[in-house]
Amino acid sequence: MISDIELSHVEDAMLEFDSTGRIEVLKKYKFKPATGYLARHKGKFYDPKAIVGIGHLHATGEPLNSQQFVTDVARRRLKALDVQVLEFNGLWWVNQGETFAQQSTGGYLWASKVAGNGRTPRHWSDVSRMQPGQTIIHYARGAIVAIGTVAGKPGVAPNPGHSDSEPGYVCPVDYRVLDDPIPRSQIPSELDSANPFDINGKVKQAYLIRIDDNDVPPFLEFLDKCIPTLFNSRPTHPSRYSVPTISGPDTLSDPILETLLTFKNVILEGVPGTGKTYALNKIAQNWLDRTGRELQQFNGQDFATIVMHPSSSYEDFVEGLRPSRGGRSPDFFDEESGQTSGFAISDGFFVDVCKKAVASPNKDVLVLVDELNRCNIPSVFGDLMLTIEASKRATYIGDSSSRAVRASMWDASTTAQLPYSGRTFFVPDNVYVVATTNTTDRSVAPLDAALRRRFAFLRLEPQMTELLVPESTSSEIRDVFQRGTATISRVNDLALRTLLGPDAILGHSYFHAIAAELGSDSLADPLAMIVRHWRFTILPQLIDSVRAFNAEEILDPRTRSVWFAHHPELAGPEQTSAIEALQQFDLHLEEDLQMKIAVEGTGLARGARVIDA
Repeated sequence: MISDIELSHVEDAMLEFDSTGRIEVLKKYKFKPATGYLARHKGKFYDPKAIVGIGHLHATGEPLNSQQFVTDVARRRLKALDVQVLEFNGLWWVNQGETFAQQSTGGYLWASKVAGNGRTPRHWSDVSRMQPGQTIIHYARGAIVAIGTVAGKPGVAPNPGHSDSEPGYVCPVDYRVLDDPIPRSQIPSELDSANPFDINGKVKQAYLIRIDDNDVPPFLEFLDKCIPTLFNSRPTHPSRYSVPTISGPDTLSDPILETLLTFKNVILEGVPGTGKTYALNKIAQNWLDRTGRELQQFNGQDFATIVMHPSSSYEDFVEGLRPSRGGRSPDFFDEESGQTSGFAISDGFFVDVCKKAVASPNKDVLVLVDELNRCNIPSVFGDLMLTIEASKRATYIGDSSSRAVRASMWDASTTAQLPYSGRTFFVPDNVYVVATTNTTDRSVAPLDAALRRRFAFLRLEPQMTELLVPESTSSEIRDVFQRGTATISRVNDLALRTLLGPDAILGHSYFHAIAAELGSDSLADPLAMIVRHWRFTILPQLIDSVRAFNAEEILDPRTRSVWFAHHPELAGPEQTSAIEALQQFDLHLEEDLQMKIAVEGTGLARGARVIDA
């Protein structure tokens, strides 16, 4: 019983944390990092539920796992043993520099939504993932200058210090400015491996950085020594900032997000490089603003991901018999896999996801099923076809304040019995599934009709017009880049789509990669970099796309007329436009990039390759 646990037993558990490491101990005893509280004892910090569960081992010979008792029980026992339990919900590091004075006075953090290359860096979008009550270490001018507390939910708004700016990520923060800043030189070397610092121990050039779970206790122990009133003092600059409610193109008018909210199951289809996975990141970034609900986290990400392939099975996705390994499971592939001690029924990816959704009815769960059409869909999904449909989902009927939510608190209109374990299964209505399919892949069968009835379909098209290059790029390189995107855009629209259909076109992500590299300070030869991308990624993908339609000849001016002669049904204005677009493509390759495509061989041995012009 919990009452059998004495202070000496808890201290024995703490010693195991100190000697082995937080994450290793949590894995060993099947606990997760604490999300609401930390225990403080003799200047060190521990997970309260875990030290009670492990303390039970030292008291009775048997540990308790996280399913056998709730956090409130652990808190009460620790309080009875005079172990302090503090509210704590996560730790961030923010590099503010010259923005510190303005942001601390205003009581907020703010980061732009889009960088010069058109992408959103994770260390900016993480502002939208901050949660009320979390602690922030504010670093500016070479020192820790303040400790902050997230004072409210983040949102999207113009920079409060520059109201004419574009909307960005903003979060209200209570600041406690330190009378005596803590310089970098005073931060102990034991923390140099923490993620705010690079391999040389210098502070990373990033705005907002989440402190890893394993580094939280030593960081707090250091701060606790430097700031004796760390957990019981008032802010010097309490936040008076409130996030305004705005309607913008990134929130209310995102067709993918709106379709997903309506149907709960969406398939994003298109050719490679049209940003199908990027679209899901954008959905995750805008989710809180659009729905007012947080997303369940999966290993630090806003969504759970599985990549399908021809060997994917029902056992991988739902449940099945898998080898049971004795001892500790290795973390990485270069460690020994351990001995197999038989077989056991194990949950698959989707059952694991639904269990998290059941336990968190106040959060939404976003799922990415990548390359869906690579697997045998009827075999992998099985009886999930019935339960995944939006109208068949289960709804939560339990108390909204319940701390331990179970499946019995959900009302399911349609259930399935899992074949291996015999358990009753349903899909909660807070699960949203986004699947992606590559429409150019001719090695797979068409999507199953039963699946099509249960998913909404959105086709993503190339968006060449949205590509941006850094302002520092020279006009000569900018012209080469823009001629390339314009050339491919014309080839897509006037030649490939017209002659071969929508699955032959080329996506835009290849050019995003070029734009991103153009923004690198270490780039010595921008033109050579552009040539490399064309030669080794863009043109091979283009050749592969047209090869699926036996049309490599249209890429070589020497064989183009022969191909058109064999397709008289294409004669007319459309053929003329296609030939002109392809001729502009030839010109760009030869004059700007000094290369061309050559078609060689005969019959089945015929093929295309890139050669020097």
